[in-house]
Amino acid sequence: MSAVRSVPRVGLVLLLVSGLCAGQSLGDAARQNRQQKKPSATPAKKVYTTDDMSDPAPTPGKGPRDLSGTWSFTHFDDRFQGSIILSQSGSTLQGTWHTSSGKSEPDSSVTGSVDGAAVTLYRSLGPNQQSYSLTLSADGNRLDGFGEGFFLHHTNLNMTRSGVAKPATAPPSATR
Repeated sequence: MSAVRSVPRVGLVLLLVSGLCAGQSLGDAARQNRQQKKPSATPAKKVYTTDDMSDPAPTPGKGPRDLSGTWSFTHFDDRFQGSIILSQSGSTLQGTWHTSSGKSEPDSSVTGSVDGAAVTLYRSLGPNQQSYSLTLSADGNRLDGFGEGFFLHHTNLNMTRSGVAKPATAPPSATR
C-alpha cells in the first residue's frame, strides 16, 4: 500500500528534475533577452560617485585654496540656518558656528582641515562633538556634505561663501 502512494510522488520528482535539466539557466535567459532587445534611443544614465570627481586645480603658487571668511549654511534639510566664520592657516581651519534660524543655541567653536577638495569640520557642543565631511566645489564657493555625531546621523550641511572677495577697483575719476 505504501509503494502505491509513493509512485505518484516519485513520478512528480522525476518530472521536475527532467524539466530542470532541459531548462535554461537564469543567466542564459537574461543573456538571450538582452540579445533580442533592440537598442533604445535614450542613452543609459551614468551614476557618478566621488571616485569620478576630481579635485579642483590648486591655484598656482598658492597651495590649498583659502576658505577663510564667512559662510552661510543650511543644515538638517534646511531646518536650521546660520553662518560659520572660518580662518585658515595652512590646511588647518578654526572658527565659530552661529545658528540664526531654526533653534536657539549659543555659538560654538569649529575646527577642521582641508585636503584638496575634502574638508573636515568638527563642531564642539560642550562635551559633545559633531563631525562633518564636506566637498569643496570647483569654484571654491560651496561646501556640501554630511555630519555625524551628537544628534546627527548622516545629516546634510550645505555652505555657501557669503562675501566672495572681489578684486579691488580704482574709484571712478571725478574729472573727465
